[in-house]
Amino acid sequence: MSSRSIPEPRAIIIGCGVAGIALSARLKTQLGFNNFVVFEREQSIGGTWYLNTYPGVGCDVDSHLYSFSFNLNPDWSKRFAEQGEILSYLNDTVDKFGIRPHVTTGVEVIGANWNEKKWVWQVELRTLETGHTFIREAEILVSCVGTISIPADINIPNHENFNGTIWHSARWNHKYDLKGKTVAVIGNGCSAAQLVPHVVKEAAKVFQFQRSAQWINDRPNSNFSTLQKFCFRYIPLYNKLYRFWLWKKTDGLHTLYQSETQASVRARSEATQVAKDYMKRMAPAKYHDILIPKFPLGCKRRIFDPGYLEVLHSENIELTTEPIVEFTETGVRTSQRDIDIDVAIMSTGFKIQEFLSPIKITGRQNITLNEHWNNTQGAQAYKATFVSGFPNFGIVFGPNAFPAHNSVIYTNEVQVEFLIKSMFRPILRGDFAVIDVKQAAENVDVNQVQSKLKSMVWSSGCVNWNLDKSGRNTTNYPEETWRFWYSLYWPVWKDFNIYGDKGSRPWHPVWKVFGGVTAAGIIAQVLLASGKFGQAGLEKAMELVKGIR
Repeated sequence: MSSRSIPEPRAIIIGCGVAGIALSARLKTQLGFNNFVVFEREQSIGGTWYLNTYPGVGCDVDSHLYSFSFNLNPDWSKRFAEQGEILSYLNDTVDKFGIRPHVTTGVEVIGANWNEKKWVWQVELRTLETGHTFIREAEILVSCVGTISIPADINIPNHENFNGTIWHSARWNHKYDLKGKTVAVIGNGCSAAQLVPHVVKEAAKVFQFQRSAQWINDRPNSNFSTLQKFCFRYIPLYNKLYRFWLWKKTDGLHTLYQSETQASVRARSEATQVAKDYMKRMAPAKYHDILIPKFPLGCKRRIFDPGYLEVLHSENIELTTEPIVEFTETGVRTSQRDIDIDVAIMSTGFKIQEFLSPIKITGRQNITLNEHWNNTQGAQAYKATFVSGFPNFGIVFGPNAFPAHNSVIYTNEVQVEFLIKSMFRPILRGDFAVIDVKQAAENVDVNQVQSKLKSMVWSSGCVNWNLDKSGRNTTNYPEETWRFWYSLYWPVWKDFNIYGDKGSRPWHPVWKVFGGVTAAGIIAQVLLASGKFGQAGLEKAMELVKGIR
């Protein structure tokens, strides 16, 4: 291949949600790298926190943990922050680290093709407002597309014949006034639990259609006092230590998802009883039988109660497990009756299993990412980050990167650091031009992950979004998040095919320390032995130091 015509490698980042912000900030602060562009399909940054604006939307991870390690926020208002505060924090982070000038909004990535001759990604883009399509090239391409962004399709027959209004909870219709209306909320997962209390306050009548029982836990959401905020801001290390304590405590919940030891089974049994007692205490007795699941706690994503169980006591809500057979012109038809409604709110989840959908990524030998995953019998990635046959391409929040028991921002940052160490820093230094994980290495890593997942609670028989159509878990990481960090701490270079290689690699931090100590010792010995502390003695010592590298 001919020498590179562009002096500095270029990078394209897809998406400016949490993952895109984390990567952009680290590229600028750690590497001083500015030759990158972020393309965001929506009209603003924030990802799922920009798109989900339904009433009551919030986070079920502690605010101080659901935040960037490089931009701690001392001013969180409460333990579990709501959408507006989180989106404001993300915007503040973007502006604080100078990311916004790199972001182009309202432009979606249609596809990307690897050009083997030029060693670049050719990315096809479309401006949503005008429909104009264009091509941009970059040596490095990273997907920071989240999984909670594209709503699941409506799969109830004849919904197009309904004369009322339908919308998905993730595309909330703020112009529609629910006052005096009869509303159907279809679904009863985390989003529904958050929005139903608000809908019940507004609507004349609410029918909620439960598709499956859910384990529901208490969610005490206290406000932080002025004194606490003062301590977070001004007492050295207080905020960091508090965040570390939250992370360590939350990581301990991993045992609830295991089934390998008597201790983990006992821990889940105790947690199950706590949840069951809470649900019986808070919910109307008439709903106990349909509310309390028969499957193990953790098999489906747990709900932390934002007031949902209490609102079931309201006279204007009816919870039912009657399956909806079809929509009619005036409402819905269940297996037992016709119900007239004014509006249907679909709280039915997202296309979790369609990673990067609908973007078409085409790698070597003209194989698309979806074709590769069809060949591997499911979505997979080496260390949740690299896919064989797709050079200089990384994924943040890829397959098996989701920590069911901890903050996704933490694992996003771990992947960002891994991408910087394994791909960005070496390519920017000129150590090599192209990196592509070996297929064998990808398979070994994925098989180890899948083997551990088989004994986890997600495979215990319930229907959940963690498993694809074949029953393979493509979303969860099976161990504690500290193990995820350890696994991705430093690249295993033998797992990669390297092209344009100049033979050098970034030093492992341990070797940097060892090398520094060794170098200091050599310099001291040479100078003492020679008795020359001048320029000549120093030059001789430095020649020996270069030799150890």
